[in-house]
Amino acid sequence: MNIYQRALKLEEQNKPYVIATVISSEGSVPGKPGFKMLIESESTTIGTVGGGAIEKQIITESLSLLQSGSNILREYLLSDNAIQENVTETVVPMMCSGKVTVFYEVHGQKANVFVFGGGHVGQALLYYLRPLGFHTVLIDNRPEFANKEVNLNADEYVLADYVEYTNKFQAADNSYAVIVTHGHRYDNDILKILYKRKLKLLYIGVISSKAKAGRLIEGVKNDIPDADLSILHTPIGLSIGGDSAAEIALSIAAEIQSVKYGVKAPNLK
Repeated sequence: MNIYQRALKLEEQNKPYVIATVISSEGSVPGKPGFKMLIESESTTIGTVGGGAIEKQIITESLSLLQSGSNILREYLLSDNAIQENVTETVVPMMCSGKVTVFYEVHGQKANVFVFGGGHVGQALLYYLRPLGFHTVLIDNRPEFANKEVNLNADEYVLADYVEYTNKFQAADNSYAVIVTHGHRYDNDILKILYKRKLKLLYIGVISSKAKAGRLIEGVKNDIPDADLSILHTPIGLSIGGDSAAEIALSIAAEIQSVKYGVKAPNLK
């Protein structure tokens, strides 16, 4: 598998990685312009930027950048004799003498949006979320909805019992959950399990009327007294008008975007 094939696979799996590329070199250095390395972890890499101490330095730098998420350009001086105070480049102790400039391209993990329910609203929501930089996971217990033919815009498809999946799935702390299933019982079960598991989600949205929202909130309060209801949005969506599936989905996408950027907006909850 080459670098580009692996990068595509990692994008599909929503896993972070860095591509380090030598863009210029001077002197007797092992890495030449165009040399590339894909770095996932200290022990998982593809390609080379020259080997030896410079490669170790670049791997270490890449792992640090995965935390900050910033693309950078960095120059290295390869020398056993350089005095650190007299140079602007990072010194890498190597017997060869020369300079290497490396561009680090950081591909961080996208925030997950777990969409429970692939009916009309879920389908439209996935359409609106696709260009917004999220990784979307569609969960449905109906095979006719949990597929790419009907729902074109999800990144992942999960055909599963809602309760079983909610009890075991893993979610990063920057994840969002949208509950728009085809049954009130499913919505209630999913919501309570999310809270009982104490997942540190940024957002939980449940489609509902005001009356249903009141019952859902009261049920969570009774079962999980310490539940953080500040992240719960029900009725779901921003107050922008419209009651068609597409309009509701647009209001949900807008609400998720407002949470992402910390912008207060008029919502329906």
